[in-house]
Amino acid sequence: MSFLLTIHIIVCILLVGAVLLQIGKGAGTGAVFGGGVQTVFGPTGAYTFLEKVIIVLFIIFVVTTLSLSIFGGGKPPEISSQ
Repeated sequence: MSFLLTIHIIVCILLVGAVLLQIGKGAGTGAVFGGGVQTVFGPTGAYTFLEKVIIVLFIIFVVTTLSLSIFGGGKPPEISSQ
């Protein structure tokens, strides 16, 4: 269980870093004035290496999240009354 949690934490940190490294496609023209409208209808062209890394990290994130919720035990923490 601790191995799965360690992998999950590492993937979370890598996913945040990869998303922050990604450059917005509409950032150059200013998204406030409608420059980012092209990205609403899907990507233009092939995926870059960083986009592929983000997709793989996202899939690993979802799998580890579901695994931790299934194997983590379904008991909620007990609240002690004083």
